[in-house]
Amino acid sequence: MKIAIVSKLWESTDPHSTGGTGLSVGLLADELVKRGHKVTVFGTGDSKTKAKLISVRQSPWENDYSEPIEYLNIAQAFSQHNKFDIIHCHVEYKAAMFADLVKTTPHLMSIRYGQLFADEIKILKKYRQLNWSTNSGAMTKLLPFIKFQGVVYNGLDLKRYPFNKNKNDYLLFLARLSPQKGPDTAISIAKKLGRKLILAGKIVDSDKPFLTKKVLKQIDGRQIQYVGEVKFTEKIKLLKNASALIYPNIVFEACSNAILEAQACGTPVIAFDKGSNKELILNNKTGFVVKNSTQMAEAIKRLNEIDPQNCRQHIIKKFSVENMANGYEKLYLKLLKKPGAHKNIADY
Repeated sequence: MKIAIVSKLWESTDPHSTGGTGLSVGLLADELVKRGHKVTVFGTGDSKTKAKLISVRQSPWENDYSEPIEYLNIAQAFSQHNKFDIIHCHVEYKAAMFADLVKTTPHLMSIRYGQLFADEIKILKKYRQLNWSTNSGAMTKLLPFIKFQGVVYNGLDLKRYPFNKNKNDYLLFLARLSPQKGPDTAISIAKKLGRKLILAGKIVDSDKPFLTKKVLKQIDGRQIQYVGEVKFTEKIKLLKNASALIYPNIVFEACSNAILEAQACGTPVIAFDKGSNKELILNNKTGFVVKNSTQMAEAIKRLNEIDPQNCRQHIIKKFSVENMANGYEKLYLKLLKKPGAHKNIADY
């Protein structure tokens, strides 16, 4: 198949990306190329992919942002729609207007993010007849007015996640240091239990007032450490050696790669019951899904009940890159068989 993949400009699109969408879409693109498909990625110019790359911006957004440039990136794909058998977009609602105007080339619109505003919901409702997919069952319940073509979970290239059953005595917080992700809650729990905590993740200007008040003054470099936004190699080192990944996220979570990555390394995860977290964690077997910080603290005391091998096997069984690519291939073929598809799929 000739597949166009439209990615976000918030992060590079490649298997080493620090961003969730960039990582998942990068893995998908490379796996599809490996399977013999002709793939074109529309993403940032610094993306590293086995697919052909077309970009309108060299690097990801940091503290700057231009929504018109995001739309320009999407327009690049749809303006060339006759070159592709299918266009697969990973930009939530933003490609809906383009897809609605292009009737001859099938599209798939993947919703990968759970924090949707009222105006965004309005757009999704208007274009609910388009071909939508998402990455968790929780998202289908969040958006019940959409008849999703299917659910495809994020997947990992498990060769890049070494299993380790011997853990060091620290807890890990791996996410952007923002109010929504709960770094202040992680710190409070670690101090209550007298546990070492390592915080890893990016800081953006808009979060600095919160961090100044709630987080930065509690980082002492000993019990509470901050190591910045880490590259992939350092991230894996932190994940595989942590006694647990704690995930006190207070917002709806679509499908967290960090939760999957930790378990792939044999590291249990303790997360709030938000969004899809209970779909990704086998409660009491690969970690704990809890309701509040008190329960999270109690769960940390029970980490010796979790077998690291169970964590690894759970990811192998359900969340591999092969499973992810299989899921999307099935959706592509399903859509190419629908009336109005302009290609003959007999050769696929």
